[in-house]
Amino acid sequence: MMEFLTLGLPEEVARAKERGDFAQVRGLINYLLSKELPVLHRMRLEFELVRLERVEETYVYSLKEAMALAKEAIVDFTDDEFFKYYNLGVIDYIILNGEVRFEKRFIDNLGFQFPEIGKRMEESENQKRARNLLEERIKALIKGDKPRAYRVRAKVSYHIKSPKGKRVRVWLPLPRLTPAQDDIQVLSVSHEPVFIAKENYPQRTIYFEGKDTEEFFVEFSYLTRERWNPALYERISSSAEGGCAGENVCNEKHTDSNVMEYPPHITFTPSLKLISNEIISPNDPMILKVEKIYNFVTKRVRYSYVRPYIFYDHIPEFVCCNLKGDCGFQALLFITLCRMNGIPARWESGWYINPYVASSHDWAMIKFEEYGWVPVDLSFGGKKNTGDERRLFYLGNLDGFRMIANDAFQREFDPPTNFVRCDPYDNQVGESEYFDGKAYGDTRITVVDFQEV
Repeated sequence: MMEFLTLGLPEEVARAKERGDFAQVRGLINYLLSKELPVLHRMRLEFELVRLERVEETYVYSLKEAMALAKEAIVDFTDDEFFKYYNLGVIDYIILNGEVRFEKRFIDNLGFQFPEIGKRMEESENQKRARNLLEERIKALIKGDKPRAYRVRAKVSYHIKSPKGKRVRVWLPLPRLTPAQDDIQVLSVSHEPVFIAKENYPQRTIYFEGKDTEEFFVEFSYLTRERWNPALYERISSSAEGGCAGENVCNEKHTDSNVMEYPPHITFTPSLKLISNEIISPNDPMILKVEKIYNFVTKRVRYSYVRPYIFYDHIPEFVCCNLKGDCGFQALLFITLCRMNGIPARWESGWYINPYVASSHDWAMIKFEEYGWVPVDLSFGGKKNTGDERRLFYLGNLDGFRMIANDAFQREFDPPTNFVRCDPYDNQVGESEYFDGKAYGDTRITVVDFQEV
């Protein structure tokens, strides 16, 4: 548990951090840690030191480098345009030791927020094929096509950055057993695995030990299915609100963990309660509450890459304040608002993977009495210029282009890490550590084979 993130930083540390004087931040924290502190305060300060290690990996470009890269990626992009978006605050940067440093994905975020910029950025042939394939499948299902199943074979490879010639521990994601995914087989590995987590473990991994100069990989296959519930889709799309006023689909009182707070991120803060009260009415039937929350996230929150999740104290609060966030940020806001209103909701994540592309992805699950657990993909449902048909599809249904590794947010690995993970909350691209400290690595996902069954 990471409840210590609910505690703010001491004001002198916060001031130095805001100025970007990280040397002073480290000095202040080490001074404070030399004193006798409550456990919560000590854990919070120690965690802040871990965060500082990650900043330079995230904000990698100087002003000169950022402008050159933007001109290279965006057709006919000018200096004036760069400073226009910089002054609007839509280019992510920080001041680091007196220098402006830009986030490594700021160009993609410009394309997400401004369609006129996105049109001037090149899209690969594989990206076009993947987009067309997805749109065709959604339209076919809505028109009456039967759900399909796919046999997927994939490989995830991992390399340690700046190896030291030491032994290292490595965890790589594996598919987990779910109603939509089974027949999971480990086909080949780089090292004899020390441990493979159970098929239904909340965040499933395969664990290796070896030299940090070696490549670590696992190749696996699994069977996955499209999740299509035409009765629910028809019910949602049959009214102007997208819900069914007067019907209460999920009215029992739930007391399980899927309606409870889970600090630090899934907590029912005063500002989230105000947002909830603005979105829905206490007298709304449950399915209408779900639809109104879904509408708020998909219509009001724009998709944006974010910094590594480790940097954020309260993700749903950030989304509400900034009305932006990536797939996981949107899912966490949706999950939190649902739980605040007694609607069972939880996390699901892994990869978006089809014959052409593969990348990390997160979405949500909610439970209706009548339909059981159904998926909700906020970022795919919120894609612009794709029409209401697609938006409503992703409330209760899901394409088959997924690898599910996790059904819970913020869970320990099996076996657990000894040091703070690069991503303490999710499990998509692998983690590593030395026996005496943290190690950092790079991941490559390869689609080996993807066939309809």
